[in-house]
Amino acid sequence: MRKNWTSLVCIIVLLCSAQASNAESKDSKQITCTGKVVDDQGRPVADAKIEMYRVAVETAILSFKLQLRQEATTDADGLFTLKSTASDDDSRNAVFILAVKEGMALGWANWQLRQDANVEITLGPPKVLAGVVVDENGSPIADADIGISFMLVQAGGQPRFMVGDLSLAYLTTRTDAEGKFSFDRMPADASAELVVKKAGRATISTFDPRGFQGRSLRFAAGRTDVKITQPQAAKIEGVVVTKADGKPVTGVQLLAVRDRNQPAFGAKPVVSQEDGTFSIDGLPPGEHLLQIVSPLEAPANWITEPVHVTTEAGETTSGVKIELIKGGLLEVLVTDSISKKPVENATVSVQPAGGGTGSGARTDKAGIARTRLTPGQYRINYLYKQGYSRQRAQQDVITIEDGKTAHVEIQLAGMPKMTGVVRDDQDRPVEGVSLKVCPMSGQDAVSDAEGKFEVSWDPGGWSSSRPPAMILLARDKERNMAATVDVDEDTRTVDVTLRPGVTFTGKVVGPDGKGIAGASLLVMIRGPRWGSSIENRLATDAEGNYEIKALAPRNKYSVEASADGFGRCQIEADAGEAVDNRLNVSTLTLLAANLSVSGVVVDSNDEPVAGADVSCWGDTQPRSRTATDADGKFTLEKVCAGNIRVSANKRGTPPIYGQVETEGGATDVKIVLRQASTAMRYEPKRPPSLVGRGLPDLKDVNVSLSTSEIEGKRLLVCFWDMQQRPSRHCLTQLTQQADQLKGRGIVVVAVQATTVEQNVLDEYVKKYHVPFSVGMVQGEAEKIRFKWGVRSLPWLILTDDSHVIISQGFSLVVLDKQLGQNGP
Repeated sequence: MRKNWTSLVCIIVLLCSAQASNAESKDSKQITCTGKVVDDQGRPVADAKIEMYRVAVETAILSFKLQLRQEATTDADGLFTLKSTASDDDSRNAVFILAVKEGMALGWANWQLRQDANVEITLGPPKVLAGVVVDENGSPIADADIGISFMLVQAGGQPRFMVGDLSLAYLTTRTDAEGKFSFDRMPADASAELVVKKAGRATISTFDPRGFQGRSLRFAAGRTDVKITQPQAAKIEGVVVTKADGKPVTGVQLLAVRDRNQPAFGAKPVVSQEDGTFSIDGLPPGEHLLQIVSPLEAPANWITEPVHVTTEAGETTSGVKIELIKGGLLEVLVTDSISKKPVENATVSVQPAGGGTGSGARTDKAGIARTRLTPGQYRINYLYKQGYSRQRAQQDVITIEDGKTAHVEIQLAGMPKMTGVVRDDQDRPVEGVSLKVCPMSGQDAVSDAEGKFEVSWDPGGWSSSRPPAMILLARDKERNMAATVDVDEDTRTVDVTLRPGVTFTGKVVGPDGKGIAGASLLVMIRGPRWGSSIENRLATDAEGNYEIKALAPRNKYSVEASADGFGRCQIEADAGEAVDNRLNVSTLTLLAANLSVSGVVVDSNDEPVAGADVSCWGDTQPRSRTATDADGKFTLEKVCAGNIRVSANKRGTPPIYGQVETEGGATDVKIVLRQASTAMRYEPKRPPSLVGRGLPDLKDVNVSLSTSEIEGKRLLVCFWDMQQRPSRHCLTQLTQQADQLKGRGIVVVAVQATTVEQNVLDEYVKKYHVPFSVGMVQGEAEKIRFKWGVRSLPWLILTDDSHVIISQGFSLVVLDKQLGQNGP
């Protein structure tokens, strides 16, 4: 089972944030981060500018600002050193370390300020992320400030994030007279979310954690078709008073959100004035919820139920009254499960039992977190402190009564730790070996000069109640050595002996068989019912070739390739099949992402839904996201031919969802949004049925059969793909039945349905003794498959002896039945 990435992204932001503070704890200690900056070929980058930013969270919501804390420059070997302080009293400190070099993409690493660290930052060729900002009528908006609010890459299977608040020049630009904008220093594998601001216009943030699919955000580097609609701003004015006597209340923080379950990322609250009045500007038109922002460090003095407000573009909604009550208090005592001592600085999240906006608080020195709540029933839905295992929702319901205090006690368990020594095959300790527990999250480790290590893992990071079978993975990429050791939840000490690592080699090609330079590779180690990322910054060379070193010889892996303008392709490989520690894995062929999917999103009343988030995915498809326009219409660009799932959601109370299954190129997709996820519907752009029609020209598939070979004989055409297991199985069965089919007057033709190198296909045919004619689609493979009515692979087509198609799309299981119905 996979983790809930929607929750994880919020956790990443919260854990990698720090309370703004000018004072350092008396328990502070100095820590050091050493790092190296390299290019995409692993060569050191000298004179790169290094900037260390601290992310300071200002409130319990995801609102933040950046603080530049330190600068440095890499030396001739690409090395740099940064020093900071850590405190046991503030475990939420974190920074991102930005590397900048003229002519190269930005690069960064994250550092949680708890202990010494060593990082490597890769600077590759830059890519562009560009688009246009328009108003509600589609006209361009000039001089709008646009920034990257959240950017993400994956490094060695771990997410690296960077946030911006329109103050970091590298992540900020402004639209020109035509409303166009461009970010020119994007890493090739980065994805981002954007925020747009302009006086008189609504502030638009594109980030919605619910749409986060684990490895990418909405806008991938390389896109130049981003379109953001920025309507006229709406405004809310009102007053904050006590419900009991109507007196104004000053200093209350208020936030306007579109969805009570998901505050806007980066939103900043307003504060009521001395007379209790408040004003919130720059809002998009539509439904909003006004709610109090409670501080993390102490309970709020007042509380209220969220107030619903509807706004109109360019207009002010006035007279809104926020009525405050005292409500009740919840005190949560958090203790260590072993020592029974109070746990300070643990974050406690509370949510209404029926769902809705949660409230957060942090434990004090006595281990108590206090939060004020409106009367009702609640649950503890999240509890966390760095170094402890994540604790999920508590099933016990807590009743909050007006004027009373409820008490709850919860124990936090530390993350299990494993210690040991890494040695080579000569029994010598090895320094600098990376170790991690797969597939669990936790604290990875690097062995010291004596080969010693301590690595932890988090059973709370797994979505099921019991962790799966796990392994400890050790890799030394510089020496090309690796090992895995089976471990379980009770393992506490383990020694590791490195062996010569296996090297995978392969190639990534396009539909024309030509190598794709700079294709991104994701390498995962595979276990029973799980996969864990171990490499995510690898790229192919100029010819599309790749090499993956330091793979443990007794394990199975998967390699997934993707590239701008293409889809994705994944293969599995067993390191145990390597010869002399090298294995040439199958060629990865990526389909061209030259199609689009378009349609409309409507609600249950068949009314168009504007501003809905739309995303797509599929086994061979690139991941893409967009939003519907004012008429509910959408277009997902750069998708491939073949099956694709499209989902849409709209924030609100309640939020609504929907999804369909269709095919690349479809233009009439309709997604109906409802309060619960709908059953998936299939709305394909289907090729026409060829039954009753003459067989298309075999020259399309590079097959040449003489009249004497096929005259008066039935034809059985099999479209297949040598890179797909079901296709290979189908061809094997046909090969085994070749003599029987020939005896029944049937001529078999196999057609490779995607373009591969001809010599690769010829070698396969020779190796597996395929006895019949084998061709391959020519020109644009998608169009040829459409012409032949191919809807999936493998795809069988049967003709009569006049070569008129009598059946298509059947399986080999029913082939005998088909032959019996249509001939002797």
